[in-house]
Amino acid sequence: MIAWRFLVVMLLFSVTRLLFYVFNRHLFVDMTPGHLGELMLQGLRFDLAGALYVNILNIALQSIPLRIRYHTIYQSVTKWLFFITNGVAIMVNLIDIAYFPFTLHRTDWSFFTEFGNNNNLLSILGAGCLQYWYLVFIFIFFMVVLVKSYGKAEPSKLTKKPVLFYPVTLAVLLLVIGLSVAGIRGGFTRTTRPITLADAGAKANNPAELGIVLNTPFSMLRTINAKVLEEKHYYSDSEVESIYSPIHKNLTDEKFQKKNVVILILESFARENVGSMNRYLENGTYKGYTPFLDSLISVSHSYYDAFANGRKSIEAMPSVLASVPSLYQPFAISRYASNHMKGLAALLKDEGYQTAFFHGAPNGSMGFDAMSKLLGYDAYYGMNEYGNNADFDGFWGIKDEEFLQYFANKMGSFRQPFLTTVFTLSSHHPFHVPEKYQHVFPEGKIPLHKCLRYSDYALRRFFKTASQQSWYKNTIFVITADHSLPAVVHNEYKNGLGDFAIPIVFFTPDHSLPPVQDTRVMQQLNVMPTLLDYLHYPKPYFAFGADMLDKNGAPFVVNDDGGVMQYMEGDYMLRFDGKNPIGLYRFREDVMLTNNLLNKEPVVVNRMTQKIKAILQQYNNRLIRNQMVAR
Repeated sequence: MIAWRFLVVMLLFSVTRLLFYVFNRHLFVDMTPGHLGELMLQGLRFDLAGALYVNILNIALQSIPLRIRYHTIYQSVTKWLFFITNGVAIMVNLIDIAYFPFTLHRTDWSFFTEFGNNNNLLSILGAGCLQYWYLVFIFIFFMVVLVKSYGKAEPSKLTKKPVLFYPVTLAVLLLVIGLSVAGIRGGFTRTTRPITLADAGAKANNPAELGIVLNTPFSMLRTINAKVLEEKHYYSDSEVESIYSPIHKNLTDEKFQKKNVVILILESFARENVGSMNRYLENGTYKGYTPFLDSLISVSHSYYDAFANGRKSIEAMPSVLASVPSLYQPFAISRYASNHMKGLAALLKDEGYQTAFFHGAPNGSMGFDAMSKLLGYDAYYGMNEYGNNADFDGFWGIKDEEFLQYFANKMGSFRQPFLTTVFTLSSHHPFHVPEKYQHVFPEGKIPLHKCLRYSDYALRRFFKTASQQSWYKNTIFVITADHSLPAVVHNEYKNGLGDFAIPIVFFTPDHSLPPVQDTRVMQQLNVMPTLLDYLHYPKPYFAFGADMLDKNGAPFVVNDDGGVMQYMEGDYMLRFDGKNPIGLYRFREDVMLTNNLLNKEPVVVNRMTQKIKAILQQYNNRLIRNQMVAR
């Protein structure tokens, strides 16, 4: 009976999704029957997770290996629990049919944060029932279906045979727990994390379509503990625009050059491990673990003081590919990930570029496929598309060497110009090196080092293959890391800056960007604006980062160090707790950040405090207001 009742709930969730589309179809003018079917099918995954969230207690009570579960009072309690929890779930799903056109978001837990203190919510709900009376009748009909289909749990014949009853029901309970965990996570693989709202973007063509894929119970329950940004008002809206604006006008008379763009995001390639960027370490004898990357840096426009805007892999994609940082919480799994935005892929796609994202893990891993879709990429190539499980590393996905070869060769079939991005994975814990290279690459001081040598070799082979392709010379390559690592060896990196230090390298085979060792501060957020300037992109766009090719620009870095914002500009780094500055350091000469200049350089403190406040105000307010596109 448990399975039957759960199937009825799933059916009602799917019907409400169809009704959601029918009543809001004016918001989806380009929808085709085939694409609607895709979204409906994808929604089943979220229905399963949402229904499990709603029914997990009821399922547990009905599955306990005790005969008391067949008692009349016990059954009555679980029955009413089922009706109440699922009734509320169906009700909020139906309410969102009416509410969605005003927000273009499925309602989540932040609704209660925003309106929890309103004393007139009941009167508003009553007025809504009158205005949308047909939804009330649909709700009543659905509740009748729930009641009529509930049935009665009959005692199993096993109850009379304790020797069989307890082990069998215990085994069933363990099976139910396993299936429930997999349903909530969205799959069985080790690389699958619990699905989030952003995962709904895998098939969506625009943020509004996430509303079709998602359901409101899932959206609410998945965001109960999620941080909700609050609007900041350090300055008026006009004042903050004059201090700092994420709108880049980018008006140029130069002809837009449609060069191919290839971005390589290397897993865990912290700057500490790159020898050419650390000549001063170990009394000038340090070689690092990336000899090929070092050789590439010598002929590239390379940034020696570059930093990530987050600590996790899921924070790198929005930072590098859409110039959106993760402040307070990872943007990719926040409620704001479904905001309307135009990342690099979306902007270049409008200019005729073919776009594709590559990651060798099982499809769905880390939500990369969904996020790439939200950022505007047309195609996703994962382990499924690679199609040869013999190259699986046994942990995370296809080994870097083989997958980067696949990446290089696949681009040979693309129409030019194209934008492609690959996210590597071998240099991730447990830092597995393929058996055939176990005695080729020497050990380092920590397990990561040997694996970095392997991934660096895979990078060498990628560029060798790519250099033989017809598209190679008409391409700009960007090489960076997703994040740094806390497992550092050198004291110079054991601080709030070393935690974010990465390489960022721009390489052009035709030398249109001459080799430069650039020591200005650089961040992942600046990759997109810098690329667009290099291409002479002629239209306004939205980006929190700065254009490093703009001679009149003022490069900066911002990242979140456990709730304390770090803002870097020139030779200074300011730490800001959200209300007041708490530290100022000359980070280039004070590598260990031990000399706090907060009370010694008030002019610098005031200037940098004004800027970080403006950045935080723009970040919070634009994410909350869904204003992340240049108008």
